[in-house]
Amino acid sequence: MGLTVFTVSGAAAPLRAQEVSGPGMPAAAQPAQPTLADILAAMQKMQKELDDSHRQVENLQHQVSDLRAQIGSGKNADETAEKLNDAVDELRDNQEMLKSEVKTLNQAKVETASKYSLTLSGMVLFNSFVVDGAVDNPTLPIIALPRNGGYVHHSIGASIQQTQFGFFANGPEVWGAQTSAEGTADFFGQPNYTTVTQNNGTNLRLRTADMNLDWHSTNVSAGLETPLITPLSPTSYATVGEPSLAWAGNLWTWLPQIKIEHRMPVSGQSHVAVAFGLIDPTTWNYINQQTYGIQRTSLQPGYEARAAYEWGNTDHPYELGVNGYYTKQRYSYTAAMNPETRDLDFWNTGADWKLPLAPILTLSGEFYRGRGIGDLGGGAFKDVVIDSDENYAYGLDAIGGWSQLKLRLNNLTELNAFWGVDNANSSQVRNSADLATTTPTPYLYLTRNRAVGSNIVFRPKTYLLFSGEYRNLRSWYSAGPYDSAQTFTLTMGYIF
Repeated sequence: MGLTVFTVSGAAAPLRAQEVSGPGMPAAAQPAQPTLADILAAMQKMQKELDDSHRQVENLQHQVSDLRAQIGSGKNADETAEKLNDAVDELRDNQEMLKSEVKTLNQAKVETASKYSLTLSGMVLFNSFVVDGAVDNPTLPIIALPRNGGYVHHSIGASIQQTQFGFFANGPEVWGAQTSAEGTADFFGQPNYTTVTQNNGTNLRLRTADMNLDWHSTNVSAGLETPLITPLSPTSYATVGEPSLAWAGNLWTWLPQIKIEHRMPVSGQSHVAVAFGLIDPTTWNYINQQTYGIQRTSLQPGYEARAAYEWGNTDHPYELGVNGYYTKQRYSYTAAMNPETRDLDFWNTGADWKLPLAPILTLSGEFYRGRGIGDLGGGAFKDVVIDSDENYAYGLDAIGGWSQLKLRLNNLTELNAFWGVDNANSSQVRNSADLATTTPTPYLYLTRNRAVGSNIVFRPKTYLLFSGEYRNLRSWYSAGPYDSAQTFTLTMGYIF
């Protein structure tokens, strides 16, 4: 998993995001906001300036009096005194301005029941869309479906379901660390994404929530977050309910986890960041029944780790990262007369990059190769398949990734072009017994999903944005040619 905020208590502070840009709100939607420490530092600085100006005014007044007393009414004395009076008036004006700014800051400092600051934030999004072709959900299409009478296609509509809101709360210091908590929610809680549905209701859904301990160079967090092995996400305001290129090369799902990250300086402005976490990969079942006829038991948590090197300008740094993931899960096939239980190893390796090619041009992206990564948002929605000749499940291999090119035309406008693909092992899917023994859904047959698109984002004001986006979807299934669909979305957003 960045918003302009309305402060309930304390200073304004942005929601953290994967990252969006991630799961979560796009990073582009997150204008920089001061933290509570920034506000307190500003107030202290202003108070010091007020004290200094008071002393300067008193000194100048004394000098004026002394000059008039010593020199009398001489011309030079009058000119000097006049200049001193002007200086005094200027200092008084500056004093009034500083008092006004301090008063404004104090007005924002409204205490909560816990006596610590709380910041509310959000983004109201209105998305209008036109879909050419059959898709699984017109509001935010993920896969393309066959263009036949069994599916609705050529849709037009509008939605505010991707509107979201969140909070950021500062807490006390513990063991030398600053504590905080944050969370986001939206109205994109779809009851079912496995059929073509147009849900006009507004279903409240928790997206992310976590608690943090922040030291100078170390962070510990626990909560519902995007896996640390996927820190980036393409920029899009048409796909906020699920991040851009979700299920098309962008691993993103929000899962319970605890992680620790440590940053180590190398030289100059460069540093190395290492992170390790424990994640629960079994609580997310995007498809109501991914495993069809087999029981799943979690034997171990998921282990995740990432190392990254960052260098260059702090405003536009270069960053390269590598990551890994592993877990063990038990599957019992119950449909056979002699069911068999197997312990399966699921794993993933990957890389991510963010490279400023020019002051206005940035290339970013991620790559992965793994097995049993349906819970993470890859593998064509599937962790396992069942061999048609055997009575056991085995992990489905998958490979994929995405890349984005961002062009900042000016402070108000940016262009983004992106591409992503998720590719499961098609031979494993074709050999799966589930295809013949269960009531299939399009996701069960899916072997590969690709998305290509571009958008323009225009922000005439900090709190207002307009965006237009085009996306083309291609989905391959276990038999036959690919199916395609395209969608065009116009978005208006207000950030608060």
